[in-house]
Amino acid sequence: MTSRERILAAGKCQQTDVVPVAPYMGNHAARLAGVPLGEYYNKPSRLAHAQKRAWELYGQDVLVVQSDNYYMAEAFGCVTDHHADGLPTMKKTVIGEMRDIARLKRPDPRTDGRMPVFLEAMELLRQSVGSEVALRGCGTGPFVMAGHLMGPEKLMIELAKIEYGLGGDEQALEALFEITLQTLIDFVSLQLEAGADIVQCADSLASIDVVSPDMYDKYVWPFEKRFFDEVNPLCREHGALSLLHICGNNTKVFGRFAELGADIVAIDHKADLATAKQVIGGSACLIGNIDPSSVLLLGDVHEVERQCELCIAKGNEQGGFILGSGCEVAMDTPLENIQAMIRVARAHACG
Repeated sequence: MTSRERILAAGKCQQTDVVPVAPYMGNHAARLAGVPLGEYYNKPSRLAHAQKRAWELYGQDVLVVQSDNYYMAEAFGCVTDHHADGLPTMKKTVIGEMRDIARLKRPDPRTDGRMPVFLEAMELLRQSVGSEVALRGCGTGPFVMAGHLMGPEKLMIELAKIEYGLGGDEQALEALFEITLQTLIDFVSLQLEAGADIVQCADSLASIDVVSPDMYDKYVWPFEKRFFDEVNPLCREHGALSLLHICGNNTKVFGRFAELGADIVAIDHKADLATAKQVIGGSACLIGNIDPSSVLLLGDVHEVERQCELCIAKGNEQGGFILGSGCEVAMDTPLENIQAMIRVARAHACG
């Protein structure tokens, strides 16, 4: 099987030849290729070059058209500082008061912010690698995007005011989640047209490390559900897959994850993969969950190999599993550790 065939089969919980492997490598690829970050997230050709270079070195099954947090927030009018070899930092949010939400305009991913950078990079990569390897796009989830636009602290305070009857504006928040949802759907739809094999809803602020299960169920899950309901038919048209990525230990809402309809659910290293397999495994393919910090960045080859074996033992029973990092691979992760991760996966024949 080609890498792309392997990922598409795993995402449908079908048989693969070996265990698929896809460490989540965005900015690590820039470091490998010697591309300054300021060029990586602003120039499509540089992003595509770095991702292809990482594939040439590692031979992983997925390339990631991804870099930072604010490529969509900038399209709404948020002001960020860009740095020559550092990630963008937020300078000014676009929502100062709740009434500002009514003035938001739905951006066009083809022209606004840095979304066009990632769309063009996707097209360039598809042209360059053909059908050999799977391409994963980027996409900020409705809840975390709301946090970018108004500031995460302000969002959480507004939710607390609503929950405790202290005068929060629930109607305005719902309008905010609606426009962020629709913008994400617009963006991933264009990624599918550009050649993406995996499109995602990355909603990290919705982690149960941040919000309660009840708050997730009330304010987050309905919008994520609508994302997958609307995007999955588009994925089927393009022969692609949908993915949910939420950082942290989300064990308490694994059951709700299983009901979203995502083809793939990413499991953070903080959660137990065996539990995730038990709860979600019948509904979606799992990807995870090697610790990107203590294992991939700071561990040695033997520890990486040991942890990969444990993950495969927990996650790969009856297929529907992709060996991956629990979250994004650190830029300075040793090359030999990623190579060890891929080597372990390739050694595990399936069937």
